[in-house]
Amino acid sequence: MNPDLLRQRRNLIIICSGLVLFDFAKVTVTKISIMGTELLVGDARVVVYFAWVMWGYFLLRYYQYLRVESDLGITSSIKSRFEGWARAYVLRALNKTILSGSIEFSRQGLWWRYSVKEYDPAHGDLREIRNSPLPFMRTLLWSGRSLYCVAMHTPKATDHVLPFVLAIAAPAISIFRAV
Repeated sequence: MNPDLLRQRRNLIIICSGLVLFDFAKVTVTKISIMGTELLVGDARVVVYFAWVMWGYFLLRYYQYLRVESDLGITSSIKSRFEGWARAYVLRALNKTILSGSIEFSRQGLWWRYSVKEYDPAHGDLREIRNSPLPFMRTLLWSGRSLYCVAMHTPKATDHVLPFVLAIAAPAISIFRAV
C-alpha cells in the first residue's frame, strides 16, 4: 500500500474513532492543550464543527488516494474464490475430475452461467460441450462465502473497506444519538 494512502487511512480512522468516542462518552471540551500551551474554549461547538470539517477533509483525501491505487484486488479475490467453488460444482455435474479444456463463467445481472469447452482433436481447437446456468441459491451461497473469506482471511477489508465503514458510522452514530 502506498505510504500516502496509509497516512490518509490513519488520519480518517483517527478522526472517525475520535468522533465516535466523543459522542458515546459525551465529552465536552473546555480547554485544548497544544504543545504545552493551554487554550480555553469559549464555544465548544466550534471545536465539534472543526472536527466534522476535518472528517470531511480526511474522507475526501482517503478517497482520492484510494482511487490512485491501480488494483485493490478485492473483487478479483472474491471472484477467484467464487469460481473455485463453481468450478468444483461443474466438474461434479460432468462427472469428471479433470478437464482437457476450460470452464468459463459469465454473469447477467444476478444470474451466472458456465460454459465448458474441451479440446476436439478432429477440429484442432476448443469446442463448447455444455452451456448452462448455475443454480441461483448456490451462487448466493458461494458469493457469501467468498465475501466472508476475503473479509476475514485477507487484509483487504481492513485495509480498504474499514475506513469507509468508520467514516459512515461516525455521522450515523452522531445522528442516531441526537434523535
